[in-house]
Amino acid sequence: MPRGSLSGEINEAAELVALPSDGRQIVADELRILDQVKARLAREAATAPEQIEDLDAQLIELRDAIAEAKEEDVPSLIDQMHQVAALSKKRGQGRSIPIDPKNPYFGHLRLREARSRRERDVLIGRHTLLDDGSGLSIVDWRNAPVSRLYYRYEEEDEYEEDFDDRTIEGRILVRRSLAVTHGELRRVASPQGTFSVDREGQWRQAHGSAQPTLHGGSGTAIRYDRRDKAPDKARDKSRKTQLGVMGDDAPIRADKHLQEITALIDKHQFELITQGDSGIVLIQGGAGSGKTTVALHRVAYLAFQDPKRFSPSRMMIVVFNEGLVEYIRHVLPSLGVDGVTVTTYRRWSAPIIKRLKLPLTLRYTTATPDPVVRFKKHPVVIRLLDEIVSEQLADVREQLVERLGERAGGEQVLAQWDATAAMAPLPRAERMLEWLAKGKVAAKLHPRTKAAATTVLRGVRDQLREVVPDWLELNTAESRIRAAIREHAAEDFTDLDVDAIVRWCARKADTEVEEDEEPPEEAALDGEDDAILLRLLQLKHGGLFVGGRRIDYEHVVIDEAQDLCPIEVRVLLDCVTAGKSVTIAGDRAQKMVFDNGFSDWPQLLADAGLPHVEIQPLTITYRSTREVMELSRYVLGPLADPEEALVAREGAPVGYFEFGDQGEAVAFLGEALRGLMQREPSASVALIARFPQQADLYFQALRIAEVPKLRRVRREDFTFTAGIDVTDVRQVKGLEFDYVVILDPTRQNYPATTPSRHLLHIAATRAAFQLWLICAGERSPLMPPELVSQLG
Repeated sequence: MPRGSLSGEINEAAELVALPSDGRQIVADELRILDQVKARLAREAATAPEQIEDLDAQLIELRDAIAEAKEEDVPSLIDQMHQVAALSKKRGQGRSIPIDPKNPYFGHLRLREARSRRERDVLIGRHTLLDDGSGLSIVDWRNAPVSRLYYRYEEEDEYEEDFDDRTIEGRILVRRSLAVTHGELRRVASPQGTFSVDREGQWRQAHGSAQPTLHGGSGTAIRYDRRDKAPDKARDKSRKTQLGVMGDDAPIRADKHLQEITALIDKHQFELITQGDSGIVLIQGGAGSGKTTVALHRVAYLAFQDPKRFSPSRMMIVVFNEGLVEYIRHVLPSLGVDGVTVTTYRRWSAPIIKRLKLPLTLRYTTATPDPVVRFKKHPVVIRLLDEIVSEQLADVREQLVERLGERAGGEQVLAQWDATAAMAPLPRAERMLEWLAKGKVAAKLHPRTKAAATTVLRGVRDQLREVVPDWLELNTAESRIRAAIREHAAEDFTDLDVDAIVRWCARKADTEVEEDEEPPEEAALDGEDDAILLRLLQLKHGGLFVGGRRIDYEHVVIDEAQDLCPIEVRVLLDCVTAGKSVTIAGDRAQKMVFDNGFSDWPQLLADAGLPHVEIQPLTITYRSTREVMELSRYVLGPLADPEEALVAREGAPVGYFEFGDQGEAVAFLGEALRGLMQREPSASVALIARFPQQADLYFQALRIAEVPKLRRVRREDFTFTAGIDVTDVRQVKGLEFDYVVILDPTRQNYPATTPSRHLLHIAATRAAFQLWLICAGERSPLMPPELVSQLG
């Protein structure tokens, strides 16, 4: 029955009866607006099924209206003109993109303009629907100037913005974020409270903080209920040992991929997303602060603003692990971007090495000694490569001086060579040969001078094409290695380390064997050699070329950059076009690779050739609760950022449970998980062990205990659906779950070392709502001593 009818109004009143009076008014207001939008979309679909609007004609109409309008009406007309112009520019056809009636918008502003005192409702979505006289319009968050008000101001704020040399002023009367799913309003978040509909269709208020989370499983608006303060010890004991805080009325959502988060971007994140399309944006933020969210929305923003330059095929996102690759592949299409390459560094680099057909046996060893791994990831290697190429260029000039001698015109050849110093060596030699063959100045050179210079440059051109000899030089020149480490990395390597590096690398000379021969183990390539070979190609060829085509991108995102080594970052940066449009995101507290030469952002940026890039901090933690973040900060100890992150919301206490053995722990955990899946079938749970073997043990035992929806994740093959994933800590980087249980955080698994601090911190901060620690053994010294077992 339509809500406009008497029966519909009675039903609506029944649905809202559980809300406070202001909540009833807010939800009723949003239901009314949604009905208006749906009715208009239905009318347009009936009269023009393809929902086409003639934007060119509308631009002319708006231009004429501005010329005749009263001064107080001009700002809103200009805003509409911006919307139409942006749409027309994007498509170049004067056609509008249809609004999706299942999810037409995610935000609502009600504005009162200062001069006219006129009020109007503006809805924020992914596509534009212009005001037809009803006072309602939908604007695209990526291009409409008025969308800035949604991200930069709060409810009751006075706003003042400059649009095209005009200033608009007014007040934000209403600012709400909404969830519209399958054409139905499911959630309204406002300063007055957060209201959501339960499985029975009843609207309820979520208790606790009304701050929204950027992402957070199936209960983004549900908070831990602290209202019950009755001193009932039995009930308190039961609550402490019950996993799950969302309750029976938690909204159902089987898919655990990122929900609608565009509405929840804060002011600082919006500023980072909409920065200029050139230059490098480096975002440092703690776990759950929205680094990846900002990076992905920046990709969507650039693709919308300049689709010709930033087409999906011309952008790439590099992440740390395969699990995050799969996660992001599902997120980007929901942001209106499909076809962007999402990959890990190794998945990207390995096929390129194969396609280059270098004269090497491409067999890799897994026995590389630790000092060699650290050496090949260390910034000192970048210096060594630069040094080798610089020596080759100096040798070219010496050969030219020697061969040209006192020949007539020799100084002109040398001057031309020096004038091309900004070019990479191989294209520089080719440019010189072209100059000698076709240049007007060169045509006047003495034939013997021209012949001598051509002979030299042809010889060095062939030498500059090859990179394997330079790679062998890096590996086998003992004096060069020792001198470089002594000068640039003496504190990072002991004498024994240097001896091991020299011995291992010297044997790489045996990699140049016939294809049907098998090189000895130590002569096989190290995994780190890929980046060295690619960097040499960039230094000498001016880029990576496969089949005559340069591999480059208009925009590259490097996520979790602290786990790449400087030479890998340098390779990626040099695959970006001249505008250097790059987003780098990371958190020094979430390191999972500890031999990559990363110490801090300024040093990484300097090593990657970016010493003057400003670091943009994200200081608010959205994912995890205050209780989880307090524990994680204690775990980090001296590694924690002294500028403590602001936490958006309160949550359930961290649960700590001690057991005599793993069998007892499994019995307790099995019962808790069965109860959770019965109460909250849409919940996502991660059981995180330190090592894969421990995850296997718990998985087998819980399967015997008949825990439902149990999955063993071994190779980052997460399904992102409701259920229980049993995995190890190295699989979960960058991911998020409603509930996390850390398995056996013992002294043996997490000793008081820097790597253990990082890993335990990463495991804890995967939790959006509740964290448990199940410990069968002596607990880790990294956990606070006041953490008392709740079974005691």
